[in-house]
Amino acid sequence: MLTSQSIPHLELAEDGFFRLLVDEHWAATAAEELRRYEEENRGFLPPRRLPAAAPFARAGTALIGLVLVLVFLAQQGSALGRDWTSAGDARASAIRAGELWRAATALTLHTDVPHLLSNLVFGALFGYLALHALGGGIGALALLAAGALGNVINSWVHAGEHLSVGASTAVFGAVGLLAGSEARVRHLLREARARRFAPLFAAFVLLLYLGVGEARSAHEVDVLAHCFGLLAGLGLGALLASLPRAAIEHRGVQLACGAAAAGLLALAWTAALS
Repeated sequence: MLTSQSIPHLELAEDGFFRLLVDEHWAATAAEELRRYEEENRGFLPPRRLPAAAPFARAGTALIGLVLVLVFLAQQGSALGRDWTSAGDARASAIRAGELWRAATALTLHTDVPHLLSNLVFGALFGYLALHALGGGIGALALLAAGALGNVINSWVHAGEHLSVGASTAVFGAVGLLAGSEARVRHLLREARARRFAPLFAAFVLLLYLGVGEARSAHEVDVLAHCFGLLAGLGLGALLASLPRAAIEHRGVQLACGAAAAGLLALAWTAALS
C-alpha cells in the first residue's frame, strides 16, 4: 500500500514481527494512509483456500466400515467359539482393573443390525470428513485414539458394572477432530471470536441432536461416552491442527499411521480373545 502511494519505506523482520520504517517527514502521511487502509478493509477476510483431500481418505473410510462389518459378523456367529461381546465390551470395572484393550475393542462391537447401520452411516459421513482433512492413516489412528480415550474416561465416571459397545464414541470423536482443528486454525488466523467458537458450537449442537438418544431409551444410549469421545476428539483435533501439511500429504507417513492403527486394534482383539 505504501509503495502504491510512492512513500519510501523499509520493512524489517524482528522476532516474528514486522517493522515499517519511513523518513520522519513521511511519518504522518504514512500513518494516515495505513489508518485509512485499515478502516476501509475492516472486517474483510481473504477467502481461505481449502486443501485437497489428504491421501487414502476414501480407502481409509471404506476399510474402517469393512472392519466394523467383519467384527459384527464374528460377534454374531461366535467366531473361534468365543463370546466376542463379553470379551471385548467396555466394561467399566475391567478397564479400571487394567484391561485397557477393551476401550478399543468395544468400538467395533454392536448390539444389533440397526445399531451397526446407524454407526456405519454417520461414521462414513463424519469419518470421511476427518480422513479427508487428516488422511486415511493419520485420521484412522486419531479416530481410534479419540474413541478409546473416550471409553477409558467413561469407565471412571460410571459404576463398575457399567458396559458399553459401539463405534459411536469414535464417531463423535470424528466430530471433535473436525471442530477442534478448525477452531484452532481460526484462532491462529486471529479471526473474530464468534468465528473461532463457531466450530465448537456446531459440534455440541450435533452432540445434542444426534448423541443424546432421542429415539431410544436412556439406558440404550451411553450419552457420556458420546460426550467424552467428542471432548477427546476436540483435544486431538487442536493438536493435529499444527501438523505440517507436508506430513499429511506424505503417503509413507499415512501408510505407517494406518498400519499402526490396524496393528493396535489387532493387538487389542488378540488380548481380548486370549
